[in-house]
Amino acid sequence: MRLAGCAGRVGRLALVAAALAASAAPAAAVTATADPATNLPVGEFPHTCSAAPSGVSCETAAIARLDAGRAKLGLGPYRLPGGFIAQRPERQLLILANLDRIAYSLRPIAGLSLTLDAVARQGALARQDPNPEPTLAALRGQNRLGFASNWAGGAPNALVAYFVWMYDDGYGSGNLDCTSPSAAGCWGHRHTILAFAAGPALTMGAAAVPAEQSYALTVVVTSTPPWPYSYTWGAAKADGAGR
Repeated sequence: MRLAGCAGRVGRLALVAAALAASAAPAAAVTATADPATNLPVGEFPHTCSAAPSGVSCETAAIARLDAGRAKLGLGPYRLPGGFIAQRPERQLLILANLDRIAYSLRPIAGLSLTLDAVARQGALARQDPNPEPTLAALRGQNRLGFASNWAGGAPNALVAYFVWMYDDGYGSGNLDCTSPSAAGCWGHRHTILAFAAGPALTMGAAAVPAEQSYALTVVVTSTPPWPYSYTWGAAKADGAGR
């Protein structure tokens, strides 16, 4: 299985002369962990994924692939909360991202925001990286603003999209911005998930459009939480995530 995806939109917004100015440079580089030495192809999936891509059989197979990807990197399996397969894709993506961030001693993302979920959905529908920049530019009272975004198309469910972002994103993968072994876009989706190692306030937006096999997420860093969380990492931990 080969998915398509651009390597991720990354931006920094800084307060300059009472206006917000954008930079193409990442707000915080990922230095806590090296990229995988090689791609880890996701492989074939059960035939049931065609009829029920979000069913128990297909998602269980995806979790097995994710655990195998972690094992290749010397990490233990994902410690998922009870009822994980029944969770909405947006929550699944937050949980997986935080379990990986914690494995590399990075600050977890505090939660999902409906505002950013809507931004992510726009990206998924357009089949491109979400762009929260206009939303961030409208904020006031923030002295730090930044974002990193991913899109993937062609996966049967969000778990497979996540696997490809994290484990099959180097040269020779479906990463459209990794056109040579030294291209800056290689492993860009992985870098998005592990971005902002110690950001003061981290919020995610995520979206899945299963009918289009299109998935997107954006991670935003701010100085204080600007939106209420619709689902928090604390709630995921209370359900058993990370145990």
